[in-house]
Parts: sequence; C-alpha cells; structure tokens
Amino acid sequence: MLPLEGIRVIDASRVLAGPFATMLLADLGADVIKVEPPEGDETRTWGPPWWGDPAERRSAYFASVNRNKRSVVIDLRTVGGRGTLERLLAGAQLLVHNYRPATASRLGLETDGLRGRHPNLVVASVGGFPGASADRPAYDLLAQGVTGLMSITGEPDDPPTKVGVALLDLIAGLECAVGALAALVGRGRAGSVQVSLIEAGVTSLINVLGGHLATGAEPGRHGNAHPNIVPYQAFAASDGDLVLAVGNDAQFGRLLEVLGLADDGMYATNPQRLARRAELVARLARVIGLRGRDELVAALEAADVPAGPVNRVSEALAAMEAVHGQGWTDSLDGVRMAPAPIRVDGRRLPARLAPPRLGEHTDSVLGALD
Repeated sequence: MLPLEGIRVIDASRVLAGPFATMLLADLGADVIKVEPPEGDETRTWGPPWWGDPAERRSAYFASVNRNKRSVVIDLRTVGGRGTLERLLAGAQLLVHNYRPATASRLGLETDGLRGRHPNLVVASVGGFPGASADRPAYDLLAQGVTGLMSITGEPDDPPTKVGVALLDLIAGLECAVGALAALVGRGRAGSVQVSLIEAGVTSLINVLGGHLATGAEPGRHGNAHPNIVPYQAFAASDGDLVLAVGNDAQFGRLLEVLGLADDGMYATNPQRLARRAELVARLARVIGLRGRDELVAALEAADVPAGPVNRVSEALAAMEAVHGQGWTDSLDGVRMAPAPIRVDGRRLPARLAPPRLGEHTDSVLGALD
C-alpha cells in the first residue's frame, strides 16, 4: 500500500501551484479527483507542444502536473454543480483549491461554510496576494517580480530576470501539500491550511532575506555567483561550462591542488575569499579556461570537490537515465512523464494513471455516488 491510500482528495485547483500540490498527494497514493469546469483547466490549452491530437487539448504543460488523477467535469457556477460537489465532499478528507476569496465564495468554496457543512474535511488553499489584496490575480511571473526574487536574479549589470521555471508556484504548492498532510495527521487540531504565493515567495528568499534583516543592506544580483560563498558559481572551461560549489575551506584546498595553484594563505578562509572575490575568481577562471570541461569535472569529483557540468535539459535527462536506466520516465496512454522523486521504503512511487482527458472519469465517479 502507498502511504495515502484511502485518502480522497477533491482537487478544485487550476494552473500550477494547486495541481502540483495535489499531484504530490496523488503520487503518494491519494485518490485525487480533479474537478474541472466544462472548458477545463486553462493549462489544457497552453500548447504546443501537445501529446497526441491537439484537438484533445492534452498539453505537455497540463500533463506535467496532473498524473495519477481522475477528471470530473462539474460546473460550480450552477446550483446543480455545487450540489454535486457537496456530494463528493461528503466522502472526501481533503479539498484543495486556488480560487481568489471572492470567486471561492461564489462557487461554494468559502472555508468557514465548507467546514460547517463538512466538519471532518480539511480545506487547503493556495492564494496569490495576502491580506487586503487577496482578490488580486497572481501568476508566478508577477510573484517573482513583487517578492524580490527577480531583483536578485541575473548578472549585476543586466536587467532583473526571472527563474527559468515557475519556481514560486512550485514552492507554494509544496508548502500547501506539506500543510495539508500536517492537517490530515493532526485531525481536530487544524481544519484549514492557507498558503499565499507572494508570502511564500518572500520567505523563500531564505539566506538573502536573512542577510538583509541582519544588515539592512539591499541585496544585489550576483549572476551565477553566491553572495556569501566563494567560489560558488559557473566557470567556462575550454569546451563548455561547469559549476563549482565550494562550501568549506577543505574543499577549497583540494580545488587548488586539482588546478595546480599554490596555496599562499591569502584565500584560506571563506571571509578572505569573499574579501578578494574579484581577484580570486579571475585567477581561477584563467586556469579553468585552459582545461577541458569533462576532464576537469572528473578530476574534481575524484578529489571530492563539488563540481558538475552545466547541462542542457536533454543532458540532464540522459544523466538520470544513465543512473536509473532508460525506464526512468513513465509512459502511460501516449504521455511520457517524469517520475515522482520520492521513494518510499526504497521503491519508486508508481505512475498509476495518465494525465486525464477532460471529464474522462465523470460518469464513473459520479455514478458511484448514486
């Protein structure tokens, strides 16, 4: 049995943060019923690329966060639809949604009302802005801007830039899943969980925010470098790029040995390296630029210095397949998917259901209610 077998989750969320949270729960064995409006989750139209016939609206985006779920079409804008949802909730332990408060209220998803009608139901929601701005729309790009993440991302002399994936949606979704699991474990102690995308984004600045709180100084952009550790960044070898993540003084000593550089004591400690960042990085860059990437990475790995190539996505996928075999990805119903990264008792979590077609399970799920 999977850890969450026997737990039914009603997933009334859309786009990314909520669906990512419920996919994690589905991977762990929960029976996740994805409630969609007649037009479907809007990410079904976020293509190309598509899996199969584009007319079926199986976008690669939608498929990436909706495996192991069943799709039921219910129009919550109608009285009948809201009544059907109530019947579903009567047999569920958890509801997840990411509607704004005003919309949630119109659709019958207001937390106090739900808890009054279903006292044993845990309600987990992912919102956008906190407080009085809760009804403002929020997407990950907007969140990356207003939370400060963009201001610290990019090269120092270039404009701010976003992270290459919707990172804050994923963080908010992960925190929603953790909160929901805590509420399920602590039944009676918590009946609802709320996560704000914007607040999660600010708190996820972690050490950068901590540095600002400690000093009052405004954090800047360091490109691929680290504000507190040197060398901890990307370097160009003669035939490609690599990253060095030197986290302590012993690793730095071994780095010098691999590069054939003398240890003159000027950079022995991290504070010394931070004080002389520019000259040290330039010195390392000159030597690294003379070496082949893969040869140097192998030498650094052998010396237990954290280093690796800057892979393209295809190379990263190939690396996973080299470790786990060609079956690292899952394929169901013509859709190829990344696996769940969690292992339970040493075993991979299975891909039980392909990302569903719109309304694919409406008849079977609602028929079981009669």
